[in-house]
Amino acid sequence: MMDLQLTAPLKDAKLNRYFNILKLALVLMPFLCLGYLTIGAGGASLTADGVLAGNPAMAVSFLSAMIQPYAAWLVILAERRLADGRTAWALVNLTLLLIAELMLMSTVGVIGLGLIVWKTGRVYALRPAAAFRQCDKRQFVREAGGSVLVILLAGLCLFAMCRLGLAF
Repeated sequence: MMDLQLTAPLKDAKLNRYFNILKLALVLMPFLCLGYLTIGAGGASLTADGVLAGNPAMAVSFLSAMIQPYAAWLVILAERRLADGRTAWALVNLTLLLIAELMLMSTVGVIGLGLIVWKTGRVYALRPAAAFRQCDKRQFVREAGGSVLVILLAGLCLFAMCRLGLAF
């Protein structure tokens, strides 16, 4: 039978399980948001002039949810970096994604990534600050550019939430 696993197993089976749960949760976020929007629409059609245009808070929530599958893909890349020995870059990416999830105010993402960053630090005996110091700054865009993009998009969502009075 063919093995369909995306990444090599990590040192710790529990950490591997945490990664799998987080990836699944992040990929399902847009579908959960769409379900919420259809329930909130009361059966009305979701057109451009419908729910999203009528309620800007829901539009920002939808945009935040649409960022999550990309974050899940970046989590897969960080997991691959852990498996092939680039632990410092994996921890840098996971830390940047945690910052982005904090900006998006995504409870699932914050708890999941916080748990993974903590467990990765314990298993691989590396803290995020030490990981930032270990990494070659000339390779930052190549290794962590995707996470920086998520932070920029999360900043846009945070700005919109602040303007709508939803944040803080």
